[in-house]
Amino acid sequence: MGVSLLLITHDDIGSSLLNTATNMMGVSPITCKNLIITAQMDIEQGYTQASQLCSELDENDDILIITDIYGSTPSNIATKLLENTSKQQKIIITGVNLPMLVKIMNYAHLSLPELAQKACSGANDSIFIVDNTINCR
Repeated sequence: MGVSLLLITHDDIGSSLLNTATNMMGVSPITCKNLIITAQMDIEQGYTQASQLCSELDENDDILIITDIYGSTPSNIATKLLENTSKQQKIIITGVNLPMLVKIMNYAHLSLPELAQKACSGANDSIFIVDNTINCR
């Protein structure tokens, strides 16, 4: 049993980040699906498409779901996926960024909870104010 990745983001944010991370790594060591949420899409449409993408992933894989903004339509769609009674365990992380995806790809062999922790550390540890007079932490 492994982990697959589902990105649910506004417009092309997820596609761009995923393509960049994959190019940096040379290949994606984790199975990825990406759902683009447009301004015209409602939650039910998005949920239907997200459910379909989950069913296309290996049924033996757990799913790490990454969204851009907590409380937004992509995040709400992801949360609705948790109601699905499939045997796939799911964890949602919001606030996607490139370091998060690179960390996920570097640690794709980990279990879902461990991978979620690595993803969060990759995102959090990469945020700096580049000004020696201001401390971001």
